[in-house]
Amino acid sequence: MADGSGRCIGPAAGTDEKRTFGGVLLGQGLAASARSADGLPCHSFHALFVAGGVVAEPAQISVSCLRDGRSFKSRSIAIAQGDRLILSALASFHNGDAGPEHQVAMPDVGLPHTLEDQRELRWRNAAARGRPVRRYASEEMLDARSVDLPINTTHGMEGQRYVWFRSRWPLSDDPVLHQAVIAFASDAGMVHVGTLPHNSLGTGTRLDFASLDHTIRFHCAARADGWLLHVQHSPVAVAGRGLARGTIFDAAGTLVATVTQEFLLRYAR
Repeated sequence: MADGSGRCIGPAAGTDEKRTFGGVLLGQGLAASARSADGLPCHSFHALFVAGGVVAEPAQISVSCLRDGRSFKSRSIAIAQGDRLILSALASFHNGDAGPEHQVAMPDVGLPHTLEDQRELRWRNAAARGRPVRRYASEEMLDARSVDLPINTTHGMEGQRYVWFRSRWPLSDDPVLHQAVIAFASDAGMVHVGTLPHNSLGTGTRLDFASLDHTIRFHCAARADGWLLHVQHSPVAVAGRGLARGTIFDAAGTLVATVTQEFLLRYAR
């Protein structure tokens, strides 16, 4: 929401996390910058997670115009809590032009109604272990249902995971809202898919992990309150950093967006 000074205020998430879920910052930054782009849809959003946000505190979002061209508009976004910068991003907006088209096919996976809501699964497991149920931003916003896959060892080692997701509530027809929710969702599970090959080894070695940066490129419009499939892969981890890549499809198989994220992955200090 606007604070009357040309900036926007990102409200606190109100969940049980200590750090702000990165998807919250992605969604807020995209929505704030899109409001200054005269209705053009975002086609790319590049974010650097500068520092961890405090979930209980609101954030100040500043948007600067870098360029308004005939076809593209570019914006710079900074999100801070007090005097502490927590996210820096660049966004580009374009209404699309006529041109040749191609895309990869969506993998053949199980339908979402055959899978269990991750929140319900986690709540049941917590109850079985006598542990308190904790609320997480991604689970509060999204009905997410994962397809567990074995570690891919065909050519080396690669973590892989499929996740169906959609908003838990019907959304308005505002295209900015749908892009913001998809950006929010695109952060969920990206670090997780990178830890899968190492958790599968069963060594019990403690790891530190956190998102470092995130890029999402939108190719086609899609509704975030309809089922979308996020195909996630992690092809490499080295030097204390890992990489995850994602492709997001709608239920009809149209490639909606592609995602890349680098994340911290090192032995716990």
